[in-house]
Amino acid sequence: MNKVILVGRLASAPYKGVTASNIEYSRFTVAVRRQYTNPNGETVTDFIPCVAWRNNGMFVNKYLDKGSLVSVEGTFQSSRVNGSDGQVVTAYVVSVDRVESLETREVTESRKKNNLNEFAIPNQAFDNLGPVSNDNGNSSNDEFVDLSWDQD
Repeated sequence: MNKVILVGRLASAPYKGVTASNIEYSRFTVAVRRQYTNPNGETVTDFIPCVAWRNNGMFVNKYLDKGSLVSVEGTFQSSRVNGSDGQVVTAYVVSVDRVESLETREVTESRKKNNLNEFAIPNQAFDNLGPVSNDNGNSSNDEFVDLSWDQD
């Protein structure tokens, strides 16, 4: 099975293209934060190239912009081509089957209006999520340690 599911933000404005046979597409990069930090304590972010065709491409080109929070579902594809120096180059891309904006229109307009270029999700979005587990299964939210789980 070849299935990719990503949640992240567009790293830059999408590139709108049209093929010779008049099929619209969009090329864009999704910035996805990993759930851990490197040994220096810095957050690690992956920049994943995506291509969306036809209706998905039209949606991306019309409604999404740099910083848009999105969910992308698709397949992982690789291709090999000979570079100008004769070396074989391997390229990777997610071919989008489904894309959704995870922001309301108001949030999108506010981000554009205030020119917020950061890739941070507001803290209010995590208020009701509870503790998050890290790779070793320990809770990363110490504030939940003293909670009583007794039922009435």
